[in-house]
Amino acid sequence: MKYGPPIRLTAALASHAREAAQIQERSLTEQVEHWARIGQIVEATVLSATVERLKALSHDARIPSLLAAADTVAGRRKAARLIRERNPVRHGTVGNDPAIVKVGRARRR
Repeated sequence: MKYGPPIRLTAALASHAREAAQIQERSLTEQVEHWARIGQIVEATVLSATVERLKALSHDARIPSLLAAADTVAGRRKAARLIRERNPVRHGTVGNDPAIVKVGRARRR
């Protein structure tokens, strides 16, 4: 495979792409190319006016600062606390067993 010029990705996008790539058993490059192909298909099939409306509706200038605040130790602790308080039923793994099971507050089956 011949590679083109290197590109820069934000740390957040690269992190999300790595996580998705691991799940999908792709390389980081393959994952970013996959997302790019999907974006090309969406842009080719959705009217540009619709895309503009979606962008306008979803734009919130506070998002970068909110994400930066959430991506801190304190932000992750607060999120974990809110999840525990608002949703006592969660799913996860127990021990070395890879099966996903319903877990409670004490992480028991």
